Amino acid sequence: MSETLQINLEIPIRSVGVVDDGKTDSASRAAMKQREAELKRQTEQVNRLCSVLEAACGRLESFYGDTVCSQAECIAKLSVQIAEKILMREIASGNYDIARIIAEALKAAPGKQDVLVRLNPDDLQRYTQMVESETIKPLSRAKLAADASVGRAECVVETEQGTVEYFINEHLRQIGEALEAMQ
Repeated sequence: MSETLQINLEIPIRSVGVVDDGKTDSASRAAMKQREAELKRQTEQVNRLCSVLEAACGRLESFYGDTVCSQAECIAKLSVQIAEKILMREIASGNYDIARIIAEALKAAPGKQDVLVRLNPDDLQRYTQMVESETIKPLSRAKLAADASVGRAECVVETEQGTVEYFINEHLRQIGEALEAMQ
C-alpha cells in the first residue's frame, strides 16, 4: 500500500523539475551536452570580452596618466601666474608686512655683523613710520638704506659674508619649480 505524503509550505513553489534517476534517455543526454557546450561557449566569450575590457581600461588609464602629466607643467605655470597677479595686486595696495619681510631676509643672511638692508624708498618710509609709532621695534644689528632699484615688498641684505636678495620673482620661481617637481 502506498503512503501519502503531505507537505505544507509557507511560500509558493516557483518551479518543479525532475531529478535524473540515472534512466535519462539519449535525447535528454544530447540536449544536456548541447546546453553544456553552449554554456562553455558563452563562458569563453564572456572571458574574451573581459580581457578586451581590461586591455581597454589599461589603455585608458595610460592615456589619462599621460594627459595629466603633460598638463602638470601648464598647471604649475598657471598657478604661479595667478599667485603673481594676486601678489602684485596686494603689493600695489600696500597689503604686506615689510617688517616681516626684513626679518625673514635677515634670518637667511650669512653673518650677523655690519648688516645693510636695502629697501624700496616707500618701504623704508613705511618701516620708519612703524618704528616711530612704536608699532615695531627698530633693528639693532642692521642699517637701513633706500634703494630705488629694489621693488616694493622686497629687500636686499648685504653682509661681509654675502648677500641675500629677497625678491618676489625668485620666490615665485621656486614655487613653480616645486610644483613642477610634484608631477
